[in-house]
Amino acid sequence: MKDRTPTYSLGSNIMFSLRTHWKAKKSTLIFCALDAVMSVLLPFVRILLPKLVIDELTAGTTPAHFATVVGGGAALLLVLSCVKGYTDVIATHSVGTMAAIESVSQMMGKRMDMDYEVLEDPASKAVEEKALRASESNHSPAHNIPRTLNRLISNILGFSLYGSVIAIIHPVILVLLILSAVISWLSLSSARKYERETRGERSALHKRLRYIQESTKSPERAKDVRIYSMSPWMKSLFSEIASELEARSGKVATRNMVAQLVDGGLILIRDGAAYAYLTYLLLRGSISLGDFVLVFSAIGAFAGWVSGIILQSSELMRASTEMGDIRAYLDIPDKSNRGQGVPLPSGDALPPAISVRNVSYRYPGADTEALKDITFDVRPGERIAIVGPNGAGKTTLVKLISGLYRPQTGSIKVAGVNIQEYNRDEYLTLIGAVFQDIHLLTTDIAGNVSQAPPEATDYQRVEECLRLAGLHERVQAMPDKEKTLLVRQINDNAVELSGGEKQKLALARALYKDAPLIILDEPTAALDPIAESEVYRKYAELTKGKTSIYISHRLASTRFCDRILFLDNHTIAETGTHDELMRLGGKYAQMFGLQAHYYRSDAEVELR
Repeated sequence: MKDRTPTYSLGSNIMFSLRTHWKAKKSTLIFCALDAVMSVLLPFVRILLPKLVIDELTAGTTPAHFATVVGGGAALLLVLSCVKGYTDVIATHSVGTMAAIESVSQMMGKRMDMDYEVLEDPASKAVEEKALRASESNHSPAHNIPRTLNRLISNILGFSLYGSVIAIIHPVILVLLILSAVISWLSLSSARKYERETRGERSALHKRLRYIQESTKSPERAKDVRIYSMSPWMKSLFSEIASELEARSGKVATRNMVAQLVDGGLILIRDGAAYAYLTYLLLRGSISLGDFVLVFSAIGAFAGWVSGIILQSSELMRASTEMGDIRAYLDIPDKSNRGQGVPLPSGDALPPAISVRNVSYRYPGADTEALKDITFDVRPGERIAIVGPNGAGKTTLVKLISGLYRPQTGSIKVAGVNIQEYNRDEYLTLIGAVFQDIHLLTTDIAGNVSQAPPEATDYQRVEECLRLAGLHERVQAMPDKEKTLLVRQINDNAVELSGGEKQKLALARALYKDAPLIILDEPTAALDPIAESEVYRKYAELTKGKTSIYISHRLASTRFCDRILFLDNHTIAETGTHDELMRLGGKYAQMFGLQAHYYRSDAEVELR
């Protein structure tokens, strides 16, 4: 599979994160910057205060002067502590939360807006999986770049300030400390490099675990799990993958542990040597007792600043990698026309004619074509049925016509214009579609019909569409009528609709949109043959004057259509009216005969 992940520089990722946080809440970045300064000043005043006390005592100053100097230092320490406490709360807790909310919003918007074909592409799904891993919580490194940057800057400032103090006493101590820091950095960098290189493998394992977890939550899958006693096997599979993930993650953890041990050992050596040298200088009388106390404390703190620079630099690189994963998903390009398109058909050009010429399509990674050299025309206002065995390419064909997919060869014209020349979103306004899987929004019935918020919903029109769809009486019997909530998994007081009622709601939704091109992709597959025929009869009555495409695996349900396209082996095998295809005696007639044998009552229904 081709890797679509682009590369983003550290600086670019930092700026992207800062812009995101600035957009989410500007004050967060301001407090982060203030916190970086407080993180250096507060500990410095703490180690400076003992020096002031010792210097005042050894100098024999007056009590008033002693109280002024030491009291001023203590007051400054108190003020800095209060400010640091407040900025800590913002920098530690608010940063990741605000970024996580903004990131989830961006990814959700991208997921809903990207081309459907791109959304389904396995390569895009692999990029999305990495992005999901990088944004799975408000504690993830990618969401906390300002906090990490704040800590890195404070460590650099502390390094500079404390390093200057140490250098004034003796530069040799500073050189020793810096040299050990470089060794620690190289060790930790090696560990982080291994972590980045194995990220893709661990992400794939996480994806498999997530799939199994989601499968256990699915009510549809739950039936199979119980009937076929799949629970032990699924648990075993989960444990097997989890063990492999644990082994991979363990190697990463081991390398990080080794790097930490190296850093700890170097700290022991460098601090011990520095303290010994500092004591030697004091005993020789080269430094005062006050300076000894200050530098002694500075050496211990300096090691922390150095370790902080190493750790936060590494963490920033890790955060940048994860931010790159998020941005790679957000930057996945669309294939359709998102810019200026040709004007949509109107007036006499509606309902539109459709022309399909030599269209072929192969799914990413597939060995064979889903459709091969498809050619046909649909006249304005004509009702076309697309039928055939499972896997013949029926759904793929309507997805191509609806603009969800782009043909890899050939062309599709609607109202005489190649659909790729229309703006994607404008073109979709021409289509009213009802698919096999009918999904309900976690809102009220009116919102599910209008597919719009309350302020943009025409309630009178909703009521009329429900009446035409045959659902009006059922809705009026509900306590809140059109404002009755749906989806009980989310809304405790929601109403659950039956399969047939969902079909009627989907019909009302299509009627509300009033698009000139209607596509029905087996929306009645769960119904019995007679019920399906009745629903299709209703659709046929209510969509007169529109160009309509119907898909059904039950051939008798589409006899009312003006023409039938029989797909077999991924191409159009036969075309004509029902009577013409029956007289032809080909595959359509054979399939119809088989179905009529099992569904005689359905075969006898006349839908003219």
